[in-house]
Amino acid sequence: MAANSKQNLLDELEKGSVLHGWGAILAIGRERFNQLLQTQFVDAFATQDFTLPISGEYFMENRTEKVVFDNLMLGPPQLSFKHASGRTAHVTVSMELIAGTCHAIAQHSGVPAWLRRSHVLMQGMGYQLQMQAVLRVIPIPFSSQSQLILDLSTVTEPTCNLASSEIASRAMGDFIKQQLDQQRTEWVLPVLTLDLLGYDATAIESFDVVTQKAPEGGGSGASPEDDGAVLLLMQLRGSAARGDVPSALPYLLPALDDGGGNYNAALLVDRMRASLLSRRAENTLARIMLVQAYQVSMAEEHVAHDAILFGDIGATAQSADLQPALSSVAASRQVNYQLKGTPAGAWSARNLLHPRACGEVVEGRYTASALNEFVSHQQVVVVTAHVAGETGNKTSTALVVESSDPLAISPRVVLWGEGDAAIKLNASQSEGVQWSLEGGEHGILQPDPADPRIAHFVPKDQAGAAQVVLQRIKVSCGAESGYATVVILNRAPVLKVEPFHVSTMPPSGMQTFTLADYPADRWVLFGAGEIDSATGAYTAPESDAGEVSVVAGIAGIHSGFAVIEHQPNRPQQVASLRARWKTLNRFEISLNNANRNRVLANGLQQVGIDILIETNSFEGDEGVVWDPVSDLELSTLVILHEDGTEVDYLSPGCEGLDPDETGSPRKWAVSKVRNRFDYLPTGSTPAAQVPLRTPADARRTVTVYVHCLEAEVSKFKAKFQDHSNGWHYSQEKDETKGVVQLEGVRVPAPSISNYSMVAKRVASRMGSDHGQPLDTFNYWHYTTDYWVISARDVQFASARFDHASMIRWESELLKESYCTYTGFAFKPRRYPGAVPASTGIEYQAELQLLAKESLVNFKELDYGFKGQEDVAEGSLLLSLDRAPNLNYWYDTGGKKYREVLDKPLLFTLIDNFGIAHRLKATFGGGADGRNTLTLELQ
Repeated sequence: MAANSKQNLLDELEKGSVLHGWGAILAIGRERFNQLLQTQFVDAFATQDFTLPISGEYFMENRTEKVVFDNLMLGPPQLSFKHASGRTAHVTVSMELIAGTCHAIAQHSGVPAWLRRSHVLMQGMGYQLQMQAVLRVIPIPFSSQSQLILDLSTVTEPTCNLASSEIASRAMGDFIKQQLDQQRTEWVLPVLTLDLLGYDATAIESFDVVTQKAPEGGGSGASPEDDGAVLLLMQLRGSAARGDVPSALPYLLPALDDGGGNYNAALLVDRMRASLLSRRAENTLARIMLVQAYQVSMAEEHVAHDAILFGDIGATAQSADLQPALSSVAASRQVNYQLKGTPAGAWSARNLLHPRACGEVVEGRYTASALNEFVSHQQVVVVTAHVAGETGNKTSTALVVESSDPLAISPRVVLWGEGDAAIKLNASQSEGVQWSLEGGEHGILQPDPADPRIAHFVPKDQAGAAQVVLQRIKVSCGAESGYATVVILNRAPVLKVEPFHVSTMPPSGMQTFTLADYPADRWVLFGAGEIDSATGAYTAPESDAGEVSVVAGIAGIHSGFAVIEHQPNRPQQVASLRARWKTLNRFEISLNNANRNRVLANGLQQVGIDILIETNSFEGDEGVVWDPVSDLELSTLVILHEDGTEVDYLSPGCEGLDPDETGSPRKWAVSKVRNRFDYLPTGSTPAAQVPLRTPADARRTVTVYVHCLEAEVSKFKAKFQDHSNGWHYSQEKDETKGVVQLEGVRVPAPSISNYSMVAKRVASRMGSDHGQPLDTFNYWHYTTDYWVISARDVQFASARFDHASMIRWESELLKESYCTYTGFAFKPRRYPGAVPASTGIEYQAELQLLAKESLVNFKELDYGFKGQEDVAEGSLLLSLDRAPNLNYWYDTGGKKYREVLDKPLLFTLIDNFGIAHRLKATFGGGADGRNTLTLELQ
């Protein structure tokens, strides 16, 4: 039997509880957790909330090498649990270098600078930024929700394995982290959200998080040594306190029975609460909200002292999951996308940096740009599926990196001199690749037996060889191939050649080289092209130039070198597509609905505003060009107050501003997403349509949603940063259309007359109505009444209780058993992307646990609706049950059920406009008070 078998785990759990005071523990495996991270990371591109490409340079500590990055793009963070202790939430985070270029330049004192290495980075090469990070739990303001986030703003120990040594790896990691820190002071990635609005004994009150390494030999997936689990330690309702962080916990994700890896999710539940679970713990798990409406679901259940359920995380009918979420494709090749859930009504694709350099997507099939349409070795494109859903339009996003080569080697160019170490080469694929030397063999090429993606090249003794030798190396996979060139220097450079490096030489391109300090006696070329030996004028060939040519300038007995890197496209092609817009035609901020400029000052209601940015055309090589602002430029868009200060964007998952937050100066905020609450009603007069004066190719419109907490009139404007790092301000372009005025509206004062609470008898047994006036209670043993609370002109969207049940016995005698208790039912307005909430009667956890006490042993709590009844959306239903056999209970032994259940029901209902209604329900007065309910304002 395998060490990580299910039976071994069940045997271990049978020995006793391992919950350490927690009500439940949810384990999520590495593969699924990383999938959630990837989806969240990629989806952020839909709202231009992504990490900007990194361009910049830094020096090693001894300043002997300069490293230059251009448009470095990082892939989604992925976790390793290799160093997880099981007592903390520390994880190792890796982010792949998926696009961009990197050059390393040697700069030794007294020696001319020269290129050491040149990388064109691609997905699959294995280059990673690695850091130590922490998973954290943070509350979402004004929502009764908490998020599990990956905190990337406090990472430590950054390293990058693109560098050639341990010291260089730390220096490169530090540089990339510094660049990320400059972009955003707070960078958190939400992974999941827990709704804490449940009140029964299986509902989550709070949670903590720890990470756990898979046991020796128990890991699964592509990298078993990195496998492990994220553990959510959950305090369930009715618990007196949170549990302890366990020092040692069994690994809850055993191997599947068929041997195909491990379970991806497991839920361990306290034995007392296990009998209260709905089918496969659906009610508990439905409160865990995941990106794209994914859901944790369980397939099997076992009772081993406590109950444990095994399952997975997968898409639901509400999901709009686009796969592959991250991919790479060669020029003119295709990627076929699969959209789970509702079919897409439309598709779109955008290049992040150069909007016109983009392929085409038709019905989920993306065709990459042709090679002659590339502006660089790689192009990062956002592919979006637009889906019409029940709650409005939604999108699902994927990233594709177009590459000029189907297969590539890194470094693409490397210079090697006597005494240097063997050269490590990384291919962009690992399966089915073959390594070989092209042309003359000037060394030994050794594929890595442990990783076919890697090979090492060791140059031969170069005695008697030319001063420069070019060794071309090929990697192939079927009909696809990629190349790199090793420049073997048999003479150290002494003279300074200007320029010493040409990073992008196009076909038929020209460049004149000079020696900085001496006139050249002659110029010599190694590689493709032609050189004028007298003037140093170089001309590239029209095609088949390879990766690199080397020009040597010679004066006397000394020489210097320049490296020329070739690219496939002609300069006019690249320049035409790289050319960006020159001036703005319009930069306007307007109401999303011309009749709607008012918003309730409750922090939740929104008013939409549109920011339109339209560029002017310009004359390109092929005529008139319309070039819109890019996603990269839109990511810098900021809304400003009238005085120029920035309006804060709400954090991801936050629905609004908290009116009860003390000490916060924020009275206005902006969200990039539409929330659940309705706009303030407006007149029905249609807004006048502004005639469009330019093609849609030149226009981008962004809609944001404004929240407020003050009943004041305020003006807003906008700014963004262009491709040349210049800032544009909407009011400077147009003083009238560049400013929008919004009015915060005072929230109306509450009045009890606005509410109704109507009772209806839905069940009764063992008795009859009796007397005049008719007594419908005291001659029945069992009755159930539903009390429905509604409000005039609004519907309730969410309900938040201090506690959700009350209890009252006929008397306080120890032998009493006639009792009344309450529950509730409510259908909340769903969060965007959330799965539908289950319906039924819910009871406060303390009532459920009291009923299970041996002295009470009451088994008649009914969770279903009676009498064909249901709860209407927008109203709150309170159930009032009377029973003759619920034995009297008084709190003792540290159990404080009555302390909770004897209190009136205090609850806050948020209506469809975001207004909070704070109400109180109590039993009626007098001798028969337990038969009825009364409603009051808090």
